[in-house]
Formats: sequence, structure tokens, C-alpha cells
Amino acid sequence: MNILYFGTVCDAKNYDNLLKGCKAKPSVAPLVFESSFLDGMKKNGAEMEIYSFPMVPTFPNCKLLRFGGFKEKLECGYECRWLYTVNLPVLKQLSRKLSGRRAIKSWCKKNRGDGLILTYSVPPFLVGDVLKYGKKYGVGTVAIIPDLLRDMYVNEKPSLLTRLKNLYIRPALKKQSGYDGYVYLTEAMAEVVAPDKPYTVMEGIALCEKDAREERLEKAFPYGIMYAGMLHEKYGIINLIDAFEALKREDAELWLFGDGSARAEIERRAAANPSIRYFGTVSRGEILEYEKKATLLINPRDPDEEFTQYSFPSKTVEYMLSGTPLITTKLRGIPDEYFGYTFASDGNSVAELKSLMEKCLSLAAEELCAFGKKACRFITEEKNSKKQALKVINFLKEVQYDA
Repeated sequence: MNILYFGTVCDAKNYDNLLKGCKAKPSVAPLVFESSFLDGMKKNGAEMEIYSFPMVPTFPNCKLLRFGGFKEKLECGYECRWLYTVNLPVLKQLSRKLSGRRAIKSWCKKNRGDGLILTYSVPPFLVGDVLKYGKKYGVGTVAIIPDLLRDMYVNEKPSLLTRLKNLYIRPALKKQSGYDGYVYLTEAMAEVVAPDKPYTVMEGIALCEKDAREERLEKAFPYGIMYAGMLHEKYGIINLIDAFEALKREDAELWLFGDGSARAEIERRAAANPSIRYFGTVSRGEILEYEKKATLLINPRDPDEEFTQYSFPSKTVEYMLSGTPLITTKLRGIPDEYFGYTFASDGNSVAELKSLMEKCLSLAAEELCAFGKKACRFITEEKNSKKQALKVINFLKEVQYDA
């Protein structure tokens, strides 16, 4: 089976260099997910032609006025071509649409009736051509849905620009149910996107470059309790700070990484309490190093929030792979099998978070280390890239046969 893939994947080093002069820094979560997924596809021998539309801020937040149209080698071994992009409002989407359309038409003609188009998310500028030419040339179409398209701009402040962005995705929302199949991160997504279409669920995937089970992890002192990710109030960040301060422990610090709407409050609290350390936005490599030094990693999201049933936090797999124990709330999007390898809380109230942190910090270092390594073993053996990608490949074959 030949696969035409569209996503945001690219060489991580080239991407980091490109973003150095940018005012805004996109999340690296999609790049991490796609890199792991394509690593698994390569290990399973999948034949793929890959095109990328990397998440690069639009001018003037990025100084580049145009980029793309070149090939690069990905770490997994595949070659990837960047879609040609004029990096200005409106022209950005239009140039990518035209570049993507040429790629789709050319590939579909060569693989008529014997191939499949796979997209990461439902790209608003591309979905119409994916569905149109897939149907015209008898090629199957499948979308990986990491997040609901309707929630793409849910964390942005209300503004004219936000309204224009939501208008931009409206046609794609109407077309998103037109694919032949879907790969979701949670079961609940199917009811929102395409209730009557075939799907499989792949909630997480790990690229196991090093085995933390065999590493000797040098832990920091004072104890580090760490959160890295989007710093929005609705993700429970303020509750986490309040719970940490309620611990009143001189032998522990709270490490916070990232950016978001709660940043100003975090900076204020960090200035008033030296045990709260705000690192801002740092490289992924630095994040991974701090995860290994930390005593505990934590995800304090409120499980009662509706969006959690449509979300599997990408940090869950990353945290567990580090070998450092994870505290998480019992989010509806996380399968129950994960909770046997984490310290889980039913809610994210200040009292609940404080109680669980106290319990974990009371355990012996050896016990915490063994618990973290057990979680790492679960991820490396059950959620590794080759195993998870094979599940997707088998599903793609079913869709191609039925398309």
C-alpha cells in the first residue's frame, strides 16, 4: 500500500533554527507525535510520500516572507518535502493549498485505485482537495485527529482576528466527516467528527530513543515537582500553585515551563515565592533533562471539564517514558490501563492535589524510582512507535479495501 501523507513534521534541528528569530513559539507536541508515528511507520516498512506544512508563525511574527519547496531527510529515514509557502496572511493558506493540490493530483494519477491519503488533522486549506481527488481517483482518505477542529482557537482571547480564524475553519468543519476513516486519540471524538465512519483509537505513541529503565537518574534536591505545557487557568495551573504553597515544605520546589494566559499570575507568584521557579519556554531537550531530574511530574487538569473527554495529553506518554513518577487527574480521555502506572487523583482541587503530592513525597526514593521505571516499562513495551503504528497500518488496509 502506498501512502501520501500531509502533516507538520520536519527535521527538529532545522525547525528549531528557523524558529529562533520568531516572536511566537508554536507547541512542539505535534512534531513529537508525528515524528514518533512516522518512526513506527518506517519500522513497519510502510511506503510513504511525505509533504509538510510546518507550524511557522506568519509574518511579522516570523521574519521569513516565504519558505518551503525543498526536501529534507527526517530522522526516521523518510524524505519530506515542505509545501511552498508565502508567509503572509491569506497568501499563506492559498500558496499551501496550490502546492498541496499539485502534489495530490500528481500522486493520485500514479496511484489510481491503489493508495491512500493520510492527513495529520483536517487541514482547512487542503481538506477539499484531499476529498475531491481521493474520490475521483479511487484513493482512500484517512485523517488523524489529535484535537477537535472546532476547538482550534478556543484558548485565544476574543478578537476580530480570532473571529476571522474561526470563519476560516468553518468550511473544513463541514467537510471533516467526508474522509473514509479516522484515527482518534479518544473514543469520544468519533461522536463529534464522523459518528458513522470507521475509526481506530491510538491515544499515545512513544519514540523510545533511550531506555530510562536502564538509566541512573540523578534527582535534584530540593525535590522538584514539575509541570511543562500550556499555562492556562483552565488546565489547573493556579490550583497546582495553591496546592504546592499549602504543602509548606522547604525541601521542595515547583518547576513550571511553558506559556499561556496564566503567565502573568505565575510570574507574580514566582517573584513572591522563591520555591516556585518559572523557566518560560525552553527547548524540548532541556524539558526532557528536567523531567529526569524531577522527583514528580504532574498534570493538574480538571477531569470535569468537557474538553478532557476529547483530549489525551501528549505529555502523559512523555512523562511516563522519562522514568519519573507521574501525578495525574483521572481525565476521561486517558484509558484506565494508564492509571495503574501513575498516581491518580479523582479531581484537581487544591486539597486533592496537596494530599497526593504529600503522599508521594513521603515515599522512599527507591520506591518512587521503582514506580517510575514500571511506568516507563509499560510505555516502551505497549505504546512504542512500531506497535502503535502497526495498529494504524492494519486499519488503513481495511479502509483502502473498503474505499
